[in-house]
Amino acid sequence: MKIDMHFHVVGRGRDINQVDENVFFYPEDNNTFLTKVLYRLVEKTLGEAGTDFDQSGTIDTDEYLALIYKNLSTSKEIDGVVLLGLDALYGPRSGKLDKQKTDLWVSNKFLAKKVKELNDRLMGEDDPAKREKRFFWGASVSPNRKDWEEEIEFAVSDPYAVLMKLIPSVQHINLRDSKHKDYYESLARNSMPLLCHVGPEYSFPEGIREKDRDDFRLLDKALECGVTVIAAHCASPVFPIDKNETAEFGSFLRSANSGGKTRLWGDTSAFSLMTRIPILDEILETFPPEWLVHGSDFPIPIEGWVHLPGFTHDVTWEEYKQIKNTENLLDRDVMIKRAHGFSDSILENAEKVLRLP
Repeated sequence: MKIDMHFHVVGRGRDINQVDENVFFYPEDNNTFLTKVLYRLVEKTLGEAGTDFDQSGTIDTDEYLALIYKNLSTSKEIDGVVLLGLDALYGPRSGKLDKQKTDLWVSNKFLAKKVKELNDRLMGEDDPAKREKRFFWGASVSPNRKDWEEEIEFAVSDPYAVLMKLIPSVQHINLRDSKHKDYYESLARNSMPLLCHVGPEYSFPEGIREKDRDDFRLLDKALECGVTVIAAHCASPVFPIDKNETAEFGSFLRSANSGGKTRLWGDTSAFSLMTRIPILDEILETFPPEWLVHGSDFPIPIEGWVHLPGFTHDVTWEEYKQIKNTENLLDRDVMIKRAHGFSDSILENAEKVLRLP
């Protein structure tokens, strides 16, 4: 099964008390200039993709999910998508919800319900190819919250919950905190891989302010507890001003996997970004395809026009035209990475990592 295992969910819910009914998104009381620009860019991208189905001028959660459904059900390259949750920010010491610094909250209960609805719709399609497609979901449970055991139990009780997602900076998580040992052991015991953001995080205000929490070296404690870990973006820089630690992460990856079993993976999410084009050759040389899994990072823009032949790896004019003329966002992302030299085998590697039903 070819899976995009890094796909975000967005929405416009404003009531944090209704988080199990809608995606909560309210960054206005915590925003930065950079995140404001990014949010406008994402909204523009979604608008150009035709997400505003009711022409209201805004894009709500159901419209976004309709766009995702359309792209998966018509994709020629991808069979399954993992929609990612994001838990709220809970104080590391108090364990209490921090409403002001929680800018996006995609709750596990909301996501489980929506994935079931999407899969029921797929299984009711007349086209047998569409009936074989599947949505999965990535739970997100902050180890700082007091009821983390109950939340993990909820996730593992659903066969379509296939991974755990954390962004340490955004959720104020100290990955090396000794009190998280039980949390990690619970993930390992339930064969729940951890998809953890590492490297620069510009999508959230707290990601910018707390960037030191996203160091890939801090993954060592989870690995020591037997958790299979997926390092988002291979810890790669986003902009040229970011420190490039590709070689250092490559050494860390080789060390983690030196025992004969692959315990640490890297994902290719957001590698279609124009700003990451200059480092793609180095990434291809550093990370063997058997340690990579495929992810798009949508709704981070998947722009085809920037991957010009002669400037970006060995992209040919024929590949460029195909990328430019492909409307399906999932297929376009696959084509871009294929043109740059990424092996198609990474599309199916998720089957070796995820907790699939």
